[in-house]
Amino acid sequence: MALPRPRLFAGLLVLGALVGAVSLSAQTDPMRTPLPAPVKAKLGMLNVPALSPLWLLPEYVATYNVQVETVMFQRFADARTALASGDLDITAFGPQDISLAVGQGAKSLVGVAGVGSGNDCLIVRTGEDVKAWSEVGRKSVGIGAGSISWLKFAASVQENGLDYGKLKIINIVGGGANYLKALQAKEIDMAVVWQPFCAQGIQDGLAQYPTIDHNRSKEVGGLIAVLAVNRGFLDKHRDAVQRLVVAYVDVLKFAQANPSRWAKIYAEKAGLPEAVAAESIRITTLDATLPLESIKRISRFLSQNGVIARDVSGESAQHYTYDFLAKATGKSPAELGLNR
Repeated sequence: MALPRPRLFAGLLVLGALVGAVSLSAQTDPMRTPLPAPVKAKLGMLNVPALSPLWLLPEYVATYNVQVETVMFQRFADARTALASGDLDITAFGPQDISLAVGQGAKSLVGVAGVGSGNDCLIVRTGEDVKAWSEVGRKSVGIGAGSISWLKFAASVQENGLDYGKLKIINIVGGGANYLKALQAKEIDMAVVWQPFCAQGIQDGLAQYPTIDHNRSKEVGGLIAVLAVNRGFLDKHRDAVQRLVVAYVDVLKFAQANPSRWAKIYAEKAGLPEAVAAESIRITTLDATLPLESIKRISRFLSQNGVIARDVSGESAQHYTYDFLAKATGKSPAELGLNR
């Protein structure tokens, strides 16, 4: 039933006032106002599906007078080293990387947000399967020791009652393409790898996912990466870091809501066919929450398995902060993963 004109007019006035109030709120939100002077930041980038939305970060944060320069890296470890030395101001890398750096004496890395889960994957040759973890003992397994995918695999192996030391482990040196070559040459039966290499193997008809999934261990979970900043940059430019985190949260939301655009960005930047990019992001979930207890468990696992000389999990709280993410999302640290 149509509203009488006076009531309709009054309703429009109220709606207009609400829209105006929202616009005014956005304009006056101190986290979304431009900085009085430009701040430059160097962003480390890698061609990883979960990190590809960060290609939009320079555009988003430019609105706030933060000028971002991107620097490409091939490995998380290299981005970690650059951030620790101050050659980078912000980057994303594996959830184990801050613990690795702290174990080596570095104190200049501060985690400010999560990235998501998934991305890491297991593949076997097409037509084969591994339906239960008990079957892994009969397979030759290609791994990259120290990678987050390896951490997930090693934790899953232990939780499912296998002795990792008795497995047929083949260390693969170099990038993910070497895992596919080893699988094709039947040098390994299963690869513990990451996207886009699983997607490439599947698209080429070479590989398939097994039934088991190493993203579900209790010890390590499915974490992909964390967003971190250099402590010196943070101390000098807190307002810029806040705006970077605000823009980062917005970028993740956009990618989640627009998976086809996300896949196109990844395909373009990584030089991949869109079908490979789309499959790569299909098993990746973006999420800015920062599960600190999971990161502590990863730290303990690293020390228990001799990857780092000592357990640094008790120091983790010194190297992570929820201040910026809490302000960007309006959520409490507990809601953002402090106790998870």
